[in-house]
Amino acid sequence: MATVLGLSIGLTAPALARAQNVACSDDPTYRQQDFALGDWDVYHDDKKTAEVRLEPVLAGCAIRETWTSLSGKGNGLGLFTYSHVLNAWSYAWASDVGAATVFTGESSGPKGMIYVTRRPAEGGGTRVRHWTLAEQADHSILELSVGSDDGGKTWTREYELVWKKHPS
Repeated sequence: MATVLGLSIGLTAPALARAQNVACSDDPTYRQQDFALGDWDVYHDDKKTAEVRLEPVLAGCAIRETWTSLSGKGNGLGLFTYSHVLNAWSYAWASDVGAATVFTGESSGPKGMIYVTRRPAEGGGTRVRHWTLAEQADHSILELSVGSDDGGKTWTREYELVWKKHPS
């Protein structure tokens, strides 16, 4: 176990070596979300509501998201990263309307990702939110957010968006 500033961090020697010595561009784990790279038009109920760009940054070790809302509000930035130490993806989001959250994620298949966050629910308890990106047969991307206030027994749809490749 490594000790940093008096804190014990449970890093195995192989995990630490991998985290320090493998280039992200050579590690297939960092490529799990590459299906979403590019420029996209975002639709809600068949109406274009936003544009989004996902691009690799930091030598392929992260993906930056730039979200531009057509309404002028709700613009935001996101950062997707993978940690071999935690064996998980993470996603941090911040917007121009003060919305900010952090998710933990994992691959949900060859062209899909699922991210999870928890926050205090109105009236007490915890709201669990599952947020997914999944490539569809037509190569569009389905963005779906569902939430649960009862520990995952029941789920409600928060929103559903479709991303279509922005014409070049």
